Amino acid sequence: MRRNSRGKRRLDQVLAVTGAAVAAGALAGVKFVGGWAQFLVICLLAAGTGLGAYSGNSLRARAAGTPPQVLISHPHGDEPWAHWLAWRLRRIGYLTSTRPWAPAEQLVPPPPEVAPDHELIIVSRALDDTPHPTEHTRVARARGKSVLALVTTHHDPPLTRWAGCEVLTLAGRTADDAAATIDARLHQAGAVPLPEYTASHVVGEVEPRYPALGPLVTNFDRRAVSHFAARREELALLRAVLGTVNVSGGGRTCAIHGLSGIGKTRLALEYARRYEDLFDVIWRVEAAHAPTARASLLALAHKLQDLRDQQTGTRAQHEDRDPEQTLQHLLSNELPRTRALLIYDGAEDDSTIRQLLPDTGNGGQVLITSVNPVWQRSAPHHRIALEAFTAEEAVSFLRNESGIDDEAGLAKIVDRLGRLPLALEPAAASLRDEPDIDAYLQALDLPSQVDPSARAETSPSGAPAWIHSFNQAETKDALAGLLLRLCAFLAPQGIPSYFFEADRQRTDLLPRPLAEGVAQPLRDRRIKDTARNSSLLTGEAKLVMHTQVQAVIREEMPPEEQIFHAAAAVCLVNGWFPEDPEQESTWPQCVELLPHARVVLDHCGRLGVVDENTSTLLQSMGEYFRVQGDRTEAERLLMDALRQRENLWGRQNSLVANTLVSLSRLKVLSAELPEARSFAEDALKIRLRLDGDRDPRTLESRMQLGRVLRELGDFDGASEAAAQTLLRLRRLSEPDPVKIADGLCDLGLVRWRQGRLGEALDLHREAVQLLERDPGDGEPARRNRTAFVHQALGLALLDSQDLEGAEEHLRSALDVLECAGYAVGHPVVLSSSVHLGETLRQRAARYRGRDDRRSPARERSSPGEREAERLLAEAKRIFDQVLSAPHMDGDRDHPDRACALVRYSHLLHDQGNSEAALTEVKNAIRIYTEKYGSQHPYVAEARHRRALIRKGSGGQPLRWREDLTTARDIYLRVHPTDHPLIQQIEEELRDAPAPAPGEAADERHP
Repeated sequence: MRRNSRGKRRLDQVLAVTGAAVAAGALAGVKFVGGWAQFLVICLLAAGTGLGAYSGNSLRARAAGTPPQVLISHPHGDEPWAHWLAWRLRRIGYLTSTRPWAPAEQLVPPPPEVAPDHELIIVSRALDDTPHPTEHTRVARARGKSVLALVTTHHDPPLTRWAGCEVLTLAGRTADDAAATIDARLHQAGAVPLPEYTASHVVGEVEPRYPALGPLVTNFDRRAVSHFAARREELALLRAVLGTVNVSGGGRTCAIHGLSGIGKTRLALEYARRYEDLFDVIWRVEAAHAPTARASLLALAHKLQDLRDQQTGTRAQHEDRDPEQTLQHLLSNELPRTRALLIYDGAEDDSTIRQLLPDTGNGGQVLITSVNPVWQRSAPHHRIALEAFTAEEAVSFLRNESGIDDEAGLAKIVDRLGRLPLALEPAAASLRDEPDIDAYLQALDLPSQVDPSARAETSPSGAPAWIHSFNQAETKDALAGLLLRLCAFLAPQGIPSYFFEADRQRTDLLPRPLAEGVAQPLRDRRIKDTARNSSLLTGEAKLVMHTQVQAVIREEMPPEEQIFHAAAAVCLVNGWFPEDPEQESTWPQCVELLPHARVVLDHCGRLGVVDENTSTLLQSMGEYFRVQGDRTEAERLLMDALRQRENLWGRQNSLVANTLVSLSRLKVLSAELPEARSFAEDALKIRLRLDGDRDPRTLESRMQLGRVLRELGDFDGASEAAAQTLLRLRRLSEPDPVKIADGLCDLGLVRWRQGRLGEALDLHREAVQLLERDPGDGEPARRNRTAFVHQALGLALLDSQDLEGAEEHLRSALDVLECAGYAVGHPVVLSSSVHLGETLRQRAARYRGRDDRRSPARERSSPGEREAERLLAEAKRIFDQVLSAPHMDGDRDHPDRACALVRYSHLLHDQGNSEAALTEVKNAIRIYTEKYGSQHPYVAEARHRRALIRKGSGGQPLRWREDLTTARDIYLRVHPTDHPLIQQIEEELRDAPAPAPGEAADERHP
């Protein structure tokens, strides 16, 4: 190749020299040949030289590499397809560019400003959003440019031409197949990509996700959306409202409102199905009940976390994460950066879900369905009011769905049933089976037990159609009728099909005839097909039955039959509801079953059904909401469970004791300690009477009572309870090391409060050794408890003035909690962070020679001063993070916040801001006094801190002497006189100067 190139260049040089010589001779009058021949030779030599130069330049340009240029035109909304296609073409050696166009403004994209070699036009959204282009419509293009239209969704009939362009369908293809097909068509059009151009062009780019794969995270079952035969105009309006979201980058919220049964949910789900390739997340939220909506959003947060774990190749445990912070992070941080569609289905009013709406952005969309038209705050600009069909639309709907062309007869059915889609669907289903309009009208006139005016949710026009369809289904198969009756007592959306599957081995939860039927595969299929063909029950993995249909089916039953099916439904839901909601692995199923649990319990309450299933389901739901941090809902459910269990079996019952322990734990979280103590004492009495003092359940109750007594400041009572529990745990025939570690930690905390620091350190160190001992040191149950013990050990070391050791163990606690998946704002994490901040503050005080505990001060030095500044800055950062966490900032009167304020105030004082320090510690004293009373040890600690701050800032001695005296008197009520805290206060009082003679008594007020 090099030799040929060199020869070609020499030939070009010879031709150029020869041509120049002939031309010069001609100018000088020298004639090599005749005049006309000489002129011809000059022209031929010049042409040869030019062609050679042009050929050489072409070869050199080809060697340099100029890939074919491909322009990708796409409607607004098809950005995911355009970005994926551009990346795929760049990777194999094309130059690509993209440009959006608005199909609402024009039928075809306008001609590009600069003509590319080839143009690909994505037309899926254009086909959905505008009428098809006419035969005379053509794509304007430059001469010689090839244009290919791409369709990403199925169309019936299939398209072969669009606006004069050949159509290529990508629907149903894999990513590799779609890219290869487009590349082959470009090759046919003369495009020759340059693979060597790829490396520098796509370096550092991440491959976009193939849009046809659908959303990454979803609880939307597209198979549950039945054939969408109406609401075309409303769907186009909804698309117009939300259509430009991916271009502008701003979020959109739209509320769809109208009568029950008018098709709001169907419209929202059809929008999700049709445009699912535009979103990374599609999530349906059961929004009728705020706690259930919160639970659904938390489930979405956990799904997104699981996805991140899969993408990074790690797997973190997420047990006991702070639910409030997780929810706020989802709504404020994660969803705004995600192309997500959230459907809040069945919302009652604006105030129910307004705090649960995300800050939409980056293509995020929110749909709200409701019978309530007032959504000015949540959806101030976009609201769609659905109306009933017109008479013509209703007849057309029946004709299309039933296949009957008798418009006059169909109009009679519309007059009889009304124009709601929900009333017409079962009519169409019945006419498909028996296309006799007169017989169907006669069947609608049969007497019914339903009084249309008796219940607001019962449609007076649709009820006859639903009753007729139900009777038809039950006549064909009695078990299909039983299935429909059972579903009528569950939530209308998302009924799990595994409720009725034999391979799940839980058919014992179903009524016996239905259990025997679903155990036979052929019989099971016939039962479900009959129920679905009635048009009363739809869906596959998730079954759906409209609320109005459910109401009519229930009203058709006599009272005793309603009671039977309500009891069967609560037995079914309770049997599937997880027994241990504290385990995060059970949370998705809890979220899935919460709407059904709530609905079936409402029916049981209305019908007076109270049994073991209802009380157990209330208990499980209360435990779940306690773990999720919804204390109000948890207390309501647990109190209902307690009342039911007492009414069923009396006060002296083991299940009653379980509920009392759960209520005691809940009250501790709410800092309602007198109630927590009462519940714990009652539970222990029941356990001692029923099970004896050595039963593990009795020991659990005693342990809970000890924790409450410790929080109340009754350290003697807490010490006795903890010591007895630990002794009996050690004497069990099969001792549990995790439970023993819990007992050691509880007793160690009591000893720490009592000032017996040596014993506390020994107990905590033994607990750490138990939890870290093989086997099982990697189990979450051990690992999480290890963090608690590290924190307790750090506190004991802090009071022992081993600040380096305290810092080490507190950081270890935080590391374990982080590895276990605890959120930064979880109360346990915040507690360890507060104590770490206090440890760093005291270390800084040592470097500066001002130790609050009067330990030997180090000499002040420039390196020491710099280290002190570093420690104070880190402590300040920790406290700022703690006090801004939702747990602290949301409940500003919680004792956890007071604990942080007490220590933060001392940090502010060390930084020279004594005025702010006094304000913060005053707030802490107020919180402690309101929660625990003025004689609680926590109040004494806060007043002791305030005295030290006042003393350090040069305040009036009388005031800080009064704080010291009050703190000492409180401590003397619960501690012996040799307690370290009392000894320290006495030492401070001996150093205090006598009050000045002229100090006024009113100045002594704290």
